[in-house]
Amino acid sequence: MKSHLIRRLCRSGAIALVLCCATAARAEPDGQMPKVWFSMGAISSPAGHQSWDTLFYQPDGTWPSYMDHVTTVGILTQALVKIPDADLAKVVARLKAKHVALGIEMLAQAYDASGCGGGVEGYFPTDQVATLAAKLKRAGAEVGYIAMDEPLWFGHYYSGKNACDSSIDNVAERVAKDLNEYLKVFPDAIVGEAEPFPSITDQPTWKEDYRHWMTAFHAKVGKPLAFTDVDINWGVQRWPSSLQQVADFARDVDLPLGIIYNAGPPPASMTNQAWLDAAVRNFTHIENTLHVVPQWAVFSSWEKYPGHALTDSYGPGEDYVLKQYLSLHR
Repeated sequence: MKSHLIRRLCRSGAIALVLCCATAARAEPDGQMPKVWFSMGAISSPAGHQSWDTLFYQPDGTWPSYMDHVTTVGILTQALVKIPDADLAKVVARLKAKHVALGIEMLAQAYDASGCGGGVEGYFPTDQVATLAAKLKRAGAEVGYIAMDEPLWFGHYYSGKNACDSSIDNVAERVAKDLNEYLKVFPDAIVGEAEPFPSITDQPTWKEDYRHWMTAFHAKVGKPLAFTDVDINWGVQRWPSSLQQVADFARDVDLPLGIIYNAGPPPASMTNQAWLDAAVRNFTHIENTLHVVPQWAVFSSWEKYPGHALTDSYGPGEDYVLKQYLSLHR
């Protein structure tokens, strides 16, 4: 009813048209498509390597049209360790030619003499971070983004084997120690993180903790936390309410929000195609039913499926989910 009234008033004259249509534009959502982070994933398996070869290593190799919608190509620390210098230089050159940013998916917390963090997700020796930064520099890279691997969760809340049980300030100190090795070489890199949900929202003081984390991060690192990617545990039935909570919180504290669009661990009977279709159902439900549209749409998987980035002779890859997502926004 309100939009019909605006249109009638806008027809009443030129001055009213300018004023009222400006009001109508502010009242409508901007409809801007989320930025896309596309993670390359596996590098050592035959299927995984073929995706890298197709996109980056072959002279005049394929660059599918959907890749033109990708803001950032993400490389896991575990892949960055393995990739030869000559191949990394090819990746860097191709991304620059296509005007796509390079993103590093970082194990961001420093080990220390106490021995905690061994075998715990997200920890990495500071000297090895420096080695990777130098490797990227030799390849001619310009690191646009860094996404840290769940530092608040594994540093502060996690209580399993070799847990550091760090205070939030100590998590920020550990992160700053490792991050500084990248930022010395790539000072303009934009730094964000991923965190697990509903694990975070299950904590009774999570909002206060998260505000503390953002403040401590800024103080220790020297730049604000630029985004948080929601890593959803799809097997927990309350994940929709958790997502709504974090989306509301992110809006309140002006924190850009990303969502990792994938599916949960596949049972033995599940096929690759069924897993990919589950990922499509997940993002469709989030954006069309829950009406949560993130600033970043992240396409990445650590599960058995799809096991490679591009659809090819090995079957549908991660790009299947991306293409379906682009269709939704088209």
